[in-house]
Amino acid sequence: PPLERLLARNEHVHLVTREHEIVLIGPFLRACILLTACSYASVRIAGTGLAVPLRLLAVGILGVLAARTLLRLVRAVGRWQRRTLVVTDRRALLVHGGLSRRVAALPLDAIHDIEIVRARPGWVFHYGGLVVSTGGRRDLMFGLRRLPDPDLLLGLLLGLADDLPEPSPLPRWRLTPGGV
Repeated sequence: PPLERLLARNEHVHLVTREHEIVLIGPFLRACILLTACSYASVRIAGTGLAVPLRLLAVGILGVLAARTLLRLVRAVGRWQRRTLVVTDRRALLVHGGLSRRVAALPLDAIHDIEIVRARPGWVFHYGGLVVSTGGRRDLMFGLRRLPDPDLLLGLLLGLADDLPEPSPLPRWRLTPGGV
């Protein structure tokens, strides 16, 4: 329902996707490493002969660090979940944000040239970005580098661009004698 409010009359959605899940590997690896280190250090500190208040303070600090790490992981997953690419028959939309939702739109008829860019891991895991040329500028579409199956997305955009009607010529107004 919230997506339908963004669409014009007779505009149809062809694709709703988000960045490839590979973008979450970094946050998950950082969280795993930090949580393992905090757990190991807490167990080692608890088994030492230090005074109880010092041990509690050290374990408490490690617990706060672990909680902060988990909070950062939840924020990264939430940010990934809330960034959505929507392709309609007229435009591409990037919807992102939580409480304050932001929408960026790119009309398909504004795209002059489009190509796929992939790094080596992108070939293996089937992700990449689309570089589009619009209005003399050339950049990644909405800055998204890790779109799943960019070749299928390119085919969809090219097919939709072929289906767009030709722009109508500007109306010509003629002045007639005796009035407008």
